[in-house]
Amino acid sequence: MVPNGITHQVVTDDTEGVGAILDWLSYVPKTTAEIPPILEPMDPVSREVTFMPSKTPYDPRHMLEGTTTPEGGKLTGFFDEGTFKEYLPGWGKSVVIGRGKLGGVPMGVIAVETRSMDRKVP
Repeated sequence: MVPNGITHQVVTDDTEGVGAILDWLSYVPKTTAEIPPILEPMDPVSREVTFMPSKTPYDPRHMLEGTTTPEGGKLTGFFDEGTFKEYLPGWGKSVVIGRGKLGGVPMGVIAVETRSMDRKVP
């Protein structure tokens, strides 16, 4: 993370940087008159989202991208498998910002990170 709130992603070399740019551009239309590119979904559109939020604080990334249980089972998240990418990690501690594809449709997301919130009741 670069502590400036502007750098969305840090890469190790130019090749990785070009890949990151191409990935970023896959979410936006070529012109303002077009819609974003809709790709063939990696997951079936009718699939179940198996991750279930708990009443206690949980990692919102698990809801967005899915997770693996301690027993090794796979819990699917909201977005198509492998498409969620978090941006500005570590910058805004109370939010998770990223992009993912849902049924092949690119979209952005802002999720609240409840684990780092303190609630003081007078």
